[in-house]
Amino acid sequence: MFSAEGGGGEAGDGHGRTPITGADGWAYLPFERSEETGEHRITLEGEDGVQVQMTLPAFVAQGDELREIALQVIRAWERWHDLKGLGG
Repeated sequence: MFSAEGGGGEAGDGHGRTPITGADGWAYLPFERSEETGEHRITLEGEDGVQVQMTLPAFVAQGDELREIALQVIRAWERWHDLKGLGG
């Protein structure tokens, strides 16, 4: 259903990871795109190897829009991870 697509529009590291500006230690992995719906499946990877996936509609395609959403998802994951560590 999903096929490989390019990264987040920034210079990659040669290993398929593209750093996310504003999120130190996080990078995009190559995007996947659904041929049926046009949706983008985007995997974000932290420097510790943790991966977070998000699926966005086809109309969310501009690099700055994707980055803003990725930053929100990363902040939410970090907050959740911090609370989980406190037993929350």
